[in-house]
Amino acid sequence: VLVKFSDMKYIFLVVLSLVFFFIFFIDDTKAHEMQISKALKEKELLFSTINKTWIFTPRNLAPESQAIVNDWTDWRLFTAELYQKPKGTIGAFQRKTKSLVQKVEVLNNTIPEKINKPQIKTRLVAMITKIKALHTFIHLDQIPEKKVVTLITDLNIELNAFQDQIEEIVRRSHIQKEEGEQAMLNSLHGSLPAVLPVINYA
Repeated sequence: VLVKFSDMKYIFLVVLSLVFFFIFFIDDTKAHEMQISKALKEKELLFSTINKTWIFTPRNLAPESQAIVNDWTDWRLFTAELYQKPKGTIGAFQRKTKSLVQKVEVLNNTIPEKINKPQIKTRLVAMITKIKALHTFIHLDQIPEKKVVTLITDLNIELNAFQDQIEEIVRRSHIQKEEGEQAMLNSLHGSLPAVLPVINYA
């Protein structure tokens, strides 16, 4: 059977097209696999960096201060969530920040009366701001590593400053109490006559 030259040319073009298609497909698949591998390595490095930075250690406060935070249920729930380090993936840290936002937002409405001062509210607002910013940046498609690490470090500083503020308020309350007691004693002493009258029982 004779094959016309035009038919041979057509077959040749089809075969050549198939060869180019398969070469392109194989190269594209390899490139895609390399991109996936690169993305996974970047995520692993990012997780490792964040994991090393996420160190929140419970503090032992003075007995009276510790009693206040122990009785503050919402604070205990927040710190328990914060101190428990996420494991495994970046997704774990993303879920952690979402939970922290939910727990920290309620604190402003449940501050114990003894420490319900403007200084505490200011410190609390700063802490809430850091946690919300952390939640925002860690949920981006391209997570800015340096920004997230800085926010975690700043949050640690704010947490310690908040607890320092509690200690300071408790300490000052004792000073004010002592000064008030002294003023009362001075007032009582001032109301007594300088020389008591001598009573003659004879």
